[in-house]
Amino acid sequence: MTIDRSPFNRCVSCDNTIIHPLCNICLAKRMMVTVSEQDPVLAKSISGFHIDGETKCISCGGKTGLCAQCFSKDVYDFLVENNAAAARSFLGQFDYELRKAILKLS
Repeated sequence: MTIDRSPFNRCVSCDNTIIHPLCNICLAKRMMVTVSEQDPVLAKSISGFHIDGETKCISCGGKTGLCAQCFSKDVYDFLVENNAAAARSFLGQFDYELRKAILKLS
């Protein structure tokens, strides 16, 4: 018997297996709360968007195709450009192995 597709749910951005099954809409809501402690105005700029996939979000039950690390990296990069203190606080809450990825890029 041949399987035509991977048995794992993959991220549309990095093609890694999605191991933290949270959609970026649910993640964005949590990120806004964390960032609002440092910068309430900047926190309003964080928003999620629907990317269809096979992974079921454990929070809302919706389907997603973007991993938490890719979404978190995008938000982290945005925060670094706009508020370094908020970015440091964010990284403590939403690491998702971002420190490893950032060190590899350096």
